[in-house]
Amino acid sequence: MEKKKRMDWIDAARGIGILLIVGIHSIRPDMRETQAICKFIYDLIIVFVIGMFFVLSGVTYRVSNGGHLLEPGRFLYKKARKLLVPFLGYAVLIYMTFSFMTWCPLTAKIFRGTEYSGMPLWEYLRLTLCVDSPYAAHLWFIWALFWIMMTAYICDFVCGYWKLPRQKVLWCIAVIFCAVGAMRWENGSIIQRVLTHTVYFVYGTELAAHPGRIEKDSICLKAAAVMAGGAMCWYILTDWHAATWYGEVLWKVCWLLIRLVFIRGIFCLTIRLKDIKWLTYLGRESFWIYLLHQPFCCGFVGLLLYSRLGLPIPVVCTVCVLLGVVLPLGVVWLGRRVYSKFIYG
Repeated sequence: MEKKKRMDWIDAARGIGILLIVGIHSIRPDMRETQAICKFIYDLIIVFVIGMFFVLSGVTYRVSNGGHLLEPGRFLYKKARKLLVPFLGYAVLIYMTFSFMTWCPLTAKIFRGTEYSGMPLWEYLRLTLCVDSPYAAHLWFIWALFWIMMTAYICDFVCGYWKLPRQKVLWCIAVIFCAVGAMRWENGSIIQRVLTHTVYFVYGTELAAHPGRIEKDSICLKAAAVMAGGAMCWYILTDWHAATWYGEVLWKVCWLLIRLVFIRGIFCLTIRLKDIKWLTYLGRESFWIYLLHQPFCCGFVGLLLYSRLGLPIPVVCTVCVLLGVVLPLGVVWLGRRVYSKFIYG
């Protein structure tokens, strides 16, 4: 019963997170360039919402693998089926679709001079696997999550074999990864993102390892979350940066802690919202919404409505958010109906 309550809580958090993700992805780069409020909203949400999803992934990983680890082959098969198959399949679908649309004379004019212009297949695959694909920049999260989960599993497996404290070892790995990723790797590469986001995942495993901390809802925690939110707003508005290398290091540590505190404050809110059925439903389907909402429901529609037709930003964002939620849910519902009919007749 305890586990079910925690999963309802996680679903509510994912529901809030996926709405925020679809919302900021509806704000196109040219919107952010022309409207300061669009840039502020995008920058404020993006600094914590991806980290929040990694934390939630860490929670679910530890809940499902806390008592007994799967065999290595079975774990790899399970994660490849749930993460890599949708990732690679959707990446190929996106490339085929945009290649056709940039080739077809009826649609080529829409993409000319935009981020969706044509590119060779190997260049697209290189960008998708190593940096960011302009066709589907959001896919990096799934690719990075797979490698972070594999890292956590290998750590747990080795710690179980050698009888080592897995959480302490995981934290050591996360801190080392974060330091190396912040100092040595090119910003925006998939390696850098795996290194710097592992700490969020490990924080999630820590919460799951101590369930009482998840349910804790104190005034001090709420106050700290509000202060963290204010610090994030101040940083985004002032674009502050340290003048010395040691000041930069200290700030990066503080910046990470600020985001973790704010994410923890959001979890206090989601615990109160876990009985809202539509929100938990969005949370349960958040993976498919995340996978399918870009670029067809937000990026391409935003390009057409805002850059080409010149509609107001609120109208464009509203349409994109609605499509980004409704169409993926419709595709998933239809796919499950077809699959059920094919299997069971």
